[in-house]
Amino acid sequence: MRLLLTLLSFLLLWNSAFSQDTLFVNKHQFISPVQNVFDAEGRVFVKTTGQLFQLEGDNWIPFEQQFSKPYVFFKDNFYESDFIPNSELFDIYPIKELVPQRGKFIATAARVGSRFFVASGSELFEYEIRDHYTKTYHNRSIRDIFLEDSLKVISTYSGIYVNDTIRLKEILYSNGPLSKIGGKYYFAWDEISLFFPPDSVFLIPNGTSRFSGKARKIISSGEDLYTLHTQAVSKVLPGFELQPIHQGLEYLDLEEFQDGLVFSTFQGVCLKWDGNRIDTLAVLPAKVKDIYPVGDRLILSSDSGVFEWKDEENEPKKLADTPFAVMSTLDDFNNLWIATENGLYVLTPDFPDPVIIIPNVEFNREALLLQSEMLYAGAVDGLYTLNTYEIEKSYLPNILNTLQVSKNERKSMWIVGAFILVFISVGGYLFYMKKKKERVLNLRKSGAEEWNLKDLEQRVIQEKILTVEGLATALDTNTVQLNRNFKKMGITPGKFLKKVKLKQAKQLLDSGSSIEEVSKSIGYSEKLIKSELGRD
Repeated sequence: MRLLLTLLSFLLLWNSAFSQDTLFVNKHQFISPVQNVFDAEGRVFVKTTGQLFQLEGDNWIPFEQQFSKPYVFFKDNFYESDFIPNSELFDIYPIKELVPQRGKFIATAARVGSRFFVASGSELFEYEIRDHYTKTYHNRSIRDIFLEDSLKVISTYSGIYVNDTIRLKEILYSNGPLSKIGGKYYFAWDEISLFFPPDSVFLIPNGTSRFSGKARKIISSGEDLYTLHTQAVSKVLPGFELQPIHQGLEYLDLEEFQDGLVFSTFQGVCLKWDGNRIDTLAVLPAKVKDIYPVGDRLILSSDSGVFEWKDEENEPKKLADTPFAVMSTLDDFNNLWIATENGLYVLTPDFPDPVIIIPNVEFNREALLLQSEMLYAGAVDGLYTLNTYEIEKSYLPNILNTLQVSKNERKSMWIVGAFILVFISVGGYLFYMKKKKERVLNLRKSGAEEWNLKDLEQRVIQEKILTVEGLATALDTNTVQLNRNFKKMGITPGKFLKKVKLKQAKQLLDSGSSIEEVSKSIGYSEKLIKSELGRD
């Protein structure tokens, strides 16, 4: 178990694509110095020089059994020791930046749910492990995410990255999205440039002008192109000259809607252009940063919350009181995801209030992309990726069960903070960890050279393992050692995972499941499944 925790912490902080995020929460106080921390059957215990304590909620309760030796551990039963066995040691180095002490000492660790405890230097520190999202492009402010089958472009305020390997030289930053129109790629980054993947860029001379301000977006409507600049909304004429259709305000977003255009402003005014005239669609009390068309309605993200516009004769209806909203999108479960300057929220059909999923993070405009079940949210400190299917099926139910209280009680819960929202079902987690510990111990006893591909296949399916890194973590090893052990069995981990997943996909399809259900179940795209299995 300790080796598993060590590997987990290493992945959290040093892998380029973190599997989880770890946050420092608290330093726990005791009368006497802390000796060690450990978990026993889903409970956390701390041994000090004077007493053994058990964690109940947020309180440490003295344990009735007394021990005379410095350290106490659990293996079938409690036992005491004059030293810490190697099997109980925790390598603190990978998370040293999160430990608020000068020296780094011998450490022990324990985890229950999302709560992670480290005892080091006579102190006990608590952390929260957030495993419902991943984070990449750390400390870069993400401006736009563009994904195709063979093209990935991540635009930031400090550079534009193509397929994770190329940084564009001609454009040093991004201030708007990359658009693909008629097979051509356009960057709006204060200027407007054509992009020829993977690394060629051509500046369009007439893409900006003195009257238009700085370029922010380019879209198509019918056979025509239109641009959004800070000081004008314009139609693109031959030679890429700009013909303004509206000026005089500061413009924030532009979308195609009902055979025309809608655009929003810093002043809170939303306007509609039908090709001939401009009409006022709505006026909100704060700047409208994003317009999201959904059928015959518009979702408007503003500094005063998220509104829904349906009918020109009625005022916009407030959907969510989420201040400083910058963008929104709907997933397949009709959940409305709302990115704000204070965090990422989701508004579900079954709960009246928006639920915070990632708190205390400033997200950017035009940096929210939903592709299949994956949600990509760009923030000032990196790119956050969430699986909406997993959140809908596993994460949200636990949160909503916690929040099914009176409105007054809910308000007090918000004050307590967002940490209460990440606690998962204890019973299910304890059962899972108990079974996982048994499997890990069995694997250790048998040795990696005796791994059975059939048994591993069952684990991949039962535990919904989707990546090589996930398989390594489940087997209490690292990817290097994993590759070595699979090499002995005549296959690579990646090929093994693909073989298992495609076999599972075939079985599900043959049993009558839809291609969409199969895609969400195994984590592969519908296109890949159809291609590999020869399904139409």
